[in-house]
Amino acid sequence: MNNLPYSPFSTPLSRAAKETELRLRNLFQWKKQRPPLPFLALMAAAALLCGGLVSCQAEPGGPASSLSQPEQPENPAEPPALGEGYWEAASQTLLARREDYSPEFGGSQELLRQAGEDLNLLLLAWSPGAHAGGLRNLLLGTFGQDGNLVDYYELGGDAGLYSSWEEADGLRLLWANSTTYTGQEGSSPPQHFRFDGKTLELVDQLPQTGQKRPEGVPELLSQWGDWGDHKYLPIPGAVEVYRRTPGWLPMDPAWAETPQWEYLGVVHFTDSPVDTVPQPVRSAARDYIDSAQWEGVPTAGTPILYLEKNGEWDDFSHLSLCDEWKDKENLILEVWDLEYGDPGEPGYLDGQTHLLFLREGEELTYLTPFDDYGSFADPEQGLLAGLSPYNWYAVEALYDEGYLTARPKLADIFTKVPAPQQAYALAEEWLAAVSPDAKITAMEPVLFVKDEPGWIGVYALEASQQQNGTWTALEPQLAFFEVSSFRSFQYCLRLCPEAEVDDVEQAALAAYYGLDDYEVALWDLSYMPYGRSAVGPGMNRQWFLSGGDRYEAEFLDGGSYLLRLDTTRRLPTTRGIKMGDSRDKVRSAYPELRSDPYPGLEGDLLWYCAGDPQTRPSLIFFFENGAVSRLVLNAPLNLQNSPS
Repeated sequence: MNNLPYSPFSTPLSRAAKETELRLRNLFQWKKQRPPLPFLALMAAAALLCGGLVSCQAEPGGPASSLSQPEQPENPAEPPALGEGYWEAASQTLLARREDYSPEFGGSQELLRQAGEDLNLLLLAWSPGAHAGGLRNLLLGTFGQDGNLVDYYELGGDAGLYSSWEEADGLRLLWANSTTYTGQEGSSPPQHFRFDGKTLELVDQLPQTGQKRPEGVPELLSQWGDWGDHKYLPIPGAVEVYRRTPGWLPMDPAWAETPQWEYLGVVHFTDSPVDTVPQPVRSAARDYIDSAQWEGVPTAGTPILYLEKNGEWDDFSHLSLCDEWKDKENLILEVWDLEYGDPGEPGYLDGQTHLLFLREGEELTYLTPFDDYGSFADPEQGLLAGLSPYNWYAVEALYDEGYLTARPKLADIFTKVPAPQQAYALAEEWLAAVSPDAKITAMEPVLFVKDEPGWIGVYALEASQQQNGTWTALEPQLAFFEVSSFRSFQYCLRLCPEAEVDDVEQAALAAYYGLDDYEVALWDLSYMPYGRSAVGPGMNRQWFLSGGDRYEAEFLDGGSYLLRLDTTRRLPTTRGIKMGDSRDKVRSAYPELRSDPYPGLEGDLLWYCAGDPQTRPSLIFFFENGAVSRLVLNAPLNLQNSPS
């Protein structure tokens, strides 16, 4: 790395012998923009022949030497316009300085460019090849207006990071890097640059500021390498410092849940308010990252790639969370986008989320993260997401902070907020499979069902389909969704015509368990101790819980749909009937029982069906000595007769 100041009368020596040879040859050869020696001799002879025509005396008051710089105007001119392709050529010049550079291998990313009066600055990130850590080298150079390279610095490693800001004396730049090997991360100390458009200066001395520093910080950045086992993350005007967790070992299962780094503090390089991110936002982002659960990967010290305010909203009239808010007219809901991870290679420790805050005056209260803000077509609807069913944690935070006077009911929250864009997208995906070229025109909440181990939301849906260039309304539908922890709509479980649904709650439960009819089901209470396990017609084989001799089952097309379930085990029906129960008890639980013959089955039996057995599933009870001895669950008969 070249740490020497640039001078027009010197050529810095690099670590590469080939580069040194080129620099020395540059002083004498025409190809390096030096005039040939014969031309110099001709010019000297012409000067001698002219004799007295040439005066070497300086004018009174004039410059003492032809090397003196002309007076600078009070208002310096704007930087000259750069020709087409200037920055592209500069990028190639920086990349070519790397001995391992090949145009066919690796890629570069421009991070920062700034035009100056005499020099222009360019910062690149370059990855020479695929690597778990990214190999994100940082290349920095200044160029004359003619495009020639003047200064060159590089910083190698896996996760090159930088920050920049403007001061009165020019642009300031901080950079640092880290390298990961077999799970253990090491880092290089940060470097601090000042660029004023004329010179690029590497500033080693730590600036004196009024901000508190972590204990033991050396005054020279070049000494930070001997300071201790630390990691450095540049932010505008400062560097976040992390200390390795004492005793931490890579690839050791005993340390799998322990972060590799501990936050130590911030070293400020200026007293100017250059960081546009409020401290509560940066702190919340850091806490969010450090508390994330990454299997086998320590999280503390993961870089914050950017924090950006994406929107704000102060109209709370549509939320209906509870009757009273604290100073509702003075509150603002803010969303900040957070992107974090290793910038060297996409997909490695990277992520994006949104952080929800409530602002009251200058005070910011962090509420919750959420991950689906970008899916909302309407920004206000996206902000509503922070206080809707799938962000129940935000509601709890508001209550804990005293902004809500009571906890609203879960069902009220679900039914009193607009349908989120995420629900629209899931329903449209289902609708497209059965009605191509259809689009949803309206979704209204109908019902919220809480049934362990999950939650189900039901929407009334209106849709139209394009036919011969015109849009035709489809019959009204009901859409059933699985809602996960009140944070996201996981799946659209089912769409069905609203006219076919007699009991919305039972239809929701049937959709959740993958059944055609919630009443035609058996419950294996011993199979899954943390919740009920349903089996019945309509289930997909991948949902079917194979219980050995509990059931004899038959599937359509080798496994896509449960056609028949036959058992003599003590498995209860939805209404609690099981083997050994009396005929009278069955009749009492199922007043809709039919005694006429069931197609295809013989014996002492009674059966239940909510409609025509040709189109609806059936539950058949067989009796022996007046007690239930066998249960058969059949899919609609029109499916039983379908070729498999």
